[in-house]
Amino acid sequence: MSSRGVLALSWLCLAGVLAGCSGGRLLSRLTIAPSPHEQYASSLREAALADTALARDWLRTADEALQRPLTIALPLRESGYFPADPPTATAYQVELTRGRRLSVEITFDSVEITRLFVDLFELRGGGEPPERVASAPDGRSLTYDVPRDGTYVLRVQPELLRSGRYTIVQRTLASLLFPVSGLTAGAVQSEVGAARDAGRREHEGIDIFAPRNTPVIAVVQGTAQPGVNGLGGNVVWLRGRGARRSFYYAHLTRAAFETTTTVAAGEVVGYVGNTGNARSTAPHLHFGIYDGGAIDPLPFLRADDPVPAAPPGAGDWLSEMVRVTAARTPLRAGTSRAAPAETQLERASLARVAGVAGSQLRVVLPDRSTGYLDRTAVAVAATALRRQRLAPGASLREQPFADAPAIRTIEEATTADVIGAFNGFEFVRTSSGPPGWIATTPQ
Repeated sequence: MSSRGVLALSWLCLAGVLAGCSGGRLLSRLTIAPSPHEQYASSLREAALADTALARDWLRTADEALQRPLTIALPLRESGYFPADPPTATAYQVELTRGRRLSVEITFDSVEITRLFVDLFELRGGGEPPERVASAPDGRSLTYDVPRDGTYVLRVQPELLRSGRYTIVQRTLASLLFPVSGLTAGAVQSEVGAARDAGRREHEGIDIFAPRNTPVIAVVQGTAQPGVNGLGGNVVWLRGRGARRSFYYAHLTRAAFETTTTVAAGEVVGYVGNTGNARSTAPHLHFGIYDGGAIDPLPFLRADDPVPAAPPGAGDWLSEMVRVTAARTPLRAGTSRAAPAETQLERASLARVAGVAGSQLRVVLPDRSTGYLDRTAVAVAATALRRQRLAPGASLREQPFADAPAIRTIEEATTADVIGAFNGFEFVRTSSGPPGWIATTPQ
């Protein structure tokens, strides 16, 4: 095995146990059917495995990820690696807008058939626990129509003792068909809230300009009712099947039918015009959405987020031990360079790469904290920083902490390669025996 591989393997063996709380407590408010993650936790209890150290670590890791998610902006594509031991989980926090459809697609490469547990939670605030709102039955794809603006957390975790490489693509999509045939949101010229009638009222929809008699279509399956009124002229009201939400089409030259009609999504319901109070304007469709009042249609119709390109050279980084090459490098809580810095890492600090998202590396530090570093701030720790003489009696520890178990004690003076540092310790490798952490100052 190469020295780089030895270092990566050593790093995996040095990870500790996460602190946390039981897996069920955070989900106490759930009223939906048990998720695959919860069913798996139940199976561990039924098999009398829930009290084993490994299962407790798995449950704690799930909760820890949910409590300390990383903040991202969509769209996001990240490639990562889940080691078999210790148990790991990844959680992403994102702000979502009502009317968007969250799409999550995951590929997972593993030697053995492995279940992935993918759960979406909504953060309600006020000290309330996160509420699970969706899960991926197959562990590979999830879609969710966002009912309200808010903060959501997506957690991904493999089953016990399974490892593998994954790629996750998260983006938002339009949740409705565009109401004017052949056009996109680029044709919208007047949005919700614009002043009308010299400021006496606000625009309760969007205006989509198109040539006269361009077909307008049902954005959902439902019941369409034509009508006439002073403001809208020739109009159609569409109510989705089994939903409170109604859709309003106004200024039509005419509706496509004379009486209330059941329509399929994509079926023509009328034709663009300028009837009603739009007689002095160019032909356009006024489109509104009502759900206990007018709501903004644009998020429902805005174009799908693009699929991010695969980051170059992602496989060269995954699971590698890296060290910081720049002084005072910020470990950020999200993928954006504007994300808050959790901590500042000193030069030569070591970390293990758990994921790659564009130019950002998601890393895990020896104390199990995690965050993103810019690729330009680190290098793979393939060679030694320097040589150092170790005195007899020096203790090499599993982790860079004074109370960490000692791997071995140096019996006679020897020379070691210094790979990197963390928390007042240096990670060293001797010509024989396993590598370990040695204090830089007397403990």
